[in-house]
Amino acid sequence: DYRLEVFEEIIKEGRKFGYYLTISSQRPADISATIVSQIHNYFIHRLVNDNDLRLLDKTMSSLDSVSKESIPNLAPGQVILTGVLFELPIIIQVDQLKSTLAPNSENIPLLDIWKLKGK
Repeated sequence: DYRLEVFEEIIKEGRKFGYYLTISSQRPADISATIVSQIHNYFIHRLVNDNDLRLLDKTMSSLDSVSKESIPNLAPGQVILTGVLFELPIIIQVDQLKSTLAPNSENIPLLDIWKLKGK
């Protein structure tokens, strides 16, 4: 696809001109290998999909085996930081935003809804 090729070229050449890109995905395995090869630092949240975990295993030389094994077991708000900025992978806990600042992205309470409809 021509658009993907142009996007990949921008990513590869952008650093020369002082342009940097942040990529965020819930499915890293869906990102092109060319794009992944240009990533230098990673903020990894919990992943359980085998394809996503294999991609990280193939592309991240800075991630040790203990950190790799902990990815599927990360708690909400936990992040593994790794890459050229970090000597070793670091696991941090990100504080949850106050409810007044947080986006409305909570899970739908299906059991509560179903109970109400059943009455």
